[in-house]
Amino acid sequence: MLILGALILISVAGTAVAYSGSPSSAPGVAPAGWQRPVVRARAEPQQPGRRSRPLLAVVGASVSAGVGAGNLQHAWPQDLARMLHWRVLVSADPGAGYVNPGAGHRGPFSRLASRLDLGRLDPRLILIQGGHDDIGQPLPLISDRVESLVTAIRREAPHARLAVLSVFARGNRPSSETLATDRTILAAARHADPTILAFDPLARHWKFPRIGDHLHPSAAGHQWIAKRLAAGLRERFGDGLSTAREFEGAPSRSSAAPPAAPR
Repeated sequence: MLILGALILISVAGTAVAYSGSPSSAPGVAPAGWQRPVVRARAEPQQPGRRSRPLLAVVGASVSAGVGAGNLQHAWPQDLARMLHWRVLVSADPGAGYVNPGAGHRGPFSRLASRLDLGRLDPRLILIQGGHDDIGQPLPLISDRVESLVTAIRREAPHARLAVLSVFARGNRPSSETLATDRTILAAARHADPTILAFDPLARHWKFPRIGDHLHPSAAGHQWIAKRLAAGLRERFGDGLSTAREFEGAPSRSSAAPPAAPR
């Protein structure tokens, strides 16, 4: 069972990790000017007569922590939660991966996931983002860590939808080592859980606005990623991924068409 540790709770307001300066693009290296993660917890108050809004839980690295967004409220997990009208719970550390412990030594992902009380909070969706920082690690070790993490999360939260967002590469020409890492992560995740939804930025040739390191998304890039994820989630789960408005019994409100979903 995953062990409860520190909780990072964002209710589309609040923060998880603080940064300054320009991020590095090297796997496993902290962004320049990186500061130790700030852990804050805040429970969203219950509204009388209404069930709690669905919860999105994210385990990840620098992209999930908001590097490049300029403001944590513009990071893709918060963007996606706003699109779905959900709450969001994030446990992320720059430089972390399935193997690497991360710049703040709060990882690897198995340890970051253990900080989320997934069994009690019962998230509707759990999304694991990362892999860039494991480039260069032995592929069998990466595979073992991915399978172990997916299996543990599935055991802790058996009713949650599960998705993985794999490797982001620097620039548009990923190396053979980067591609091998990406394929290893996706194969291991699918082996551990054949129902997992996989988002593969490399195979799908995702192109989005980035900051100067040519790796991390800008604020517009974070929003692009969130729209792509929302499209894929809705295509895969349909009515099974109801928004909070639908969840609370109120009519849903249509929004602009998102980018085409991954296949």
